[in-house]
Parts: sequence; C-alpha cells; structure tokens
Amino acid sequence: MTILEAACDLGLDLTVRSCGVDFNWRLTFQADVLLGFPVSTQGCMLSAHPPLVPIIHADDCGLSAGITESILACFDHGWLRRTSVVVNGDGWSHAVAELRRRPTLGVSLHLNLFEGRPLSNPSELDLLVDERGQFYRGFAAQWLRGLSGVRAARLRGQIRLELRRQIERFLGAFGDRKPFLVDGHIHFHVLPMFFDELMALCAEYPIAGIRLPRERFCWPAVRNAPQVRMLNLTKCAVLRALCRRADRALHARGVSTADAFIGVIGTGAMTLEYVSAALNHLHAIGTSGTVEILFHPGRARADEASLWSDRPALQEFYLSEERDREAELLRSTDLGRLLGAYRAPGSDLRPARSAEFAR
Repeated sequence: MTILEAACDLGLDLTVRSCGVDFNWRLTFQADVLLGFPVSTQGCMLSAHPPLVPIIHADDCGLSAGITESILACFDHGWLRRTSVVVNGDGWSHAVAELRRRPTLGVSLHLNLFEGRPLSNPSELDLLVDERGQFYRGFAAQWLRGLSGVRAARLRGQIRLELRRQIERFLGAFGDRKPFLVDGHIHFHVLPMFFDELMALCAEYPIAGIRLPRERFCWPAVRNAPQVRMLNLTKCAVLRALCRRADRALHARGVSTADAFIGVIGTGAMTLEYVSAALNHLHAIGTSGTVEILFHPGRARADEASLWSDRPALQEFYLSEERDREAELLRSTDLGRLLGAYRAPGSDLRPARSAEFAR
C-alpha cells in the first residue's frame, strides 16, 4: 500500500503553511474529491514540499436546468472536477438526477440566502424575504443589516433556521458524497452574522470544509487581458478582510479550507491569461497545497430568462455570453496543459467522457 492509499483509507493529518497560518488537513475521503481530479496511487504526492494543486470548481449548479447542463458538460468533456449545488434553485431536482449519474464529480453545498424562495416558510423569515416571500438583499445590504443591533438576535435565528434546512436537503440527496463541503452564493457566507451561525451548525452536521474566497491580487500584464472591474476589486478587498476573521474560527474548530483561491477578481472574465498569471503568482511567492479556481460556466437558456424577470442584473449575469466563454475554456486543451504543469506527480488529469453516462 502506498502512502496516498493509506492516507485515503485511514485518514492522515497534514499540516501545510499558508500566509503564516498552520492548517490541519484530514484526508479521510477520496483524494480525487478533495484535490479536484482523479489521483493515481502509483506515485507519492506527500513530499517534503507539497505541490500547488488546482481544484477546478463551478458555482450555481441547480439554479436552473440550463445552467446545470452547461456545468455538467464541462465535467463530461473538460477539466471541471467539482461543483456547488443550490438546493433552493429552480433546477434542483434536475441537478440531483444528473449528479447521481456522475459519482466522480465532487459536489458541495452552495448556501443561498440571496435570491429565489427559501426552503423555510417565508413567514418565519420576515427579516430576510420581501412581501412575495423571496430573498432579495444583496451582499452589502446583508452586511449592513447584520451590523445593526436592532432585532439582531431574531435575524440570526432566522439565518440559522434557513441554513439548517438547506444543509439537511443537501445531505438528504448527497450525504454519501464525501467530504461535506460548503460555500455561499455571492460568498455571503463569510459575512460575520452568517459565518457565525454556520460555524455553530458545524457542531451538528459533518461539515469538513468551508470556502474562504481570499484571493491575492494579480492580473496578467498582457494586451488581451480583460479590464479589471472595480466592483470585483472592491469585493476582493472586503472578502480578504472578512476571511481573516473566518480563518481563525476554522482553524480553531479544525474545519478545512483551500490554501489559496482564484476567481473573485476575474468574476465574469475568467481567461486563460488570468488563471495562468494567478497560478504563477502563487507559485512565485511560495504558496503550496490546494488552490480552488472558481468558474461560472453555467449559462441559462433563453427560455429561462423569466426566472429573473424582477432582477434584471441577475438575468443579464446568468444569460451572459461570458459564461459560454468560461465553459469553452474549461473544455480547452490549453487549460489542460496549464493544469498539467501544476499537477502532482502520479496524478491523472484527463477529462471525463460523456460515454461513461450513456448507459
């Protein structure tokens, strides 16, 4: 038995260094889910200097059937190895059925208190929903509302109620897909009032890892790189500040997170040049371990536009051609070559094939 096999079968505590903070990683489950790609056990990955290992991840599975199908195609014919699922999305049932046909695609819970209807009775969430019973507050509004002491305890109780319901629905469908990883729609889960309730629920549910979107600033100095959006830069700075607080809480509780993250600055503009520059920057400053690379390749179909008829900004985002471009990148040989330069010795970095699901 190799070292990697023993780690997967028995569980092995690893300590990696990231930004001066020690993390204990417990590899109790399949290495291909944790790392983001199938791993061969013919070579030892646990060297004295761990490699920088990319995890290719897509958000928004389950928001609609069209978005889900676009994401799944990036697994069937590309380099996608994990996706997060919205349990209160219009395409939830379709996503569950299709993901069950793809047992090697890693899944995580995409907590959503930003759009759509809650799983709880709207009357129980009057501080979180509008008069139609729909979530409607954006990132900044949620943060400012949480800073206020007015009705704060009741607000936190409503947050925990809905988080609990979403966790239980996810585990009901994917409780057998380990490890249980959690992230949040528009990264709202790192806001203190949400994060504290999520951490409290870690005592009740087997949450193994939580995303911290703490991206380091880097942008490729090439002519064809898209322009950096000021909103993305602002959000990146805010998220990094929030993640410092969250990081300490995760470490204290022994909950895992990736050593690095890419995808906030490039939201809506994930190009090969950007991903390459970000990975090269992390490598240059000595970052090792896992790096989650976030894409949004799921484009809604035209006939699904009515799902966001009352929120035109979201409608534009989900029907954007940029999502098709990200999907093309995830299926490209160029991205495969880039990922191949960073893969660990002995790893297998081949795209999945749709023929596997034909039967």
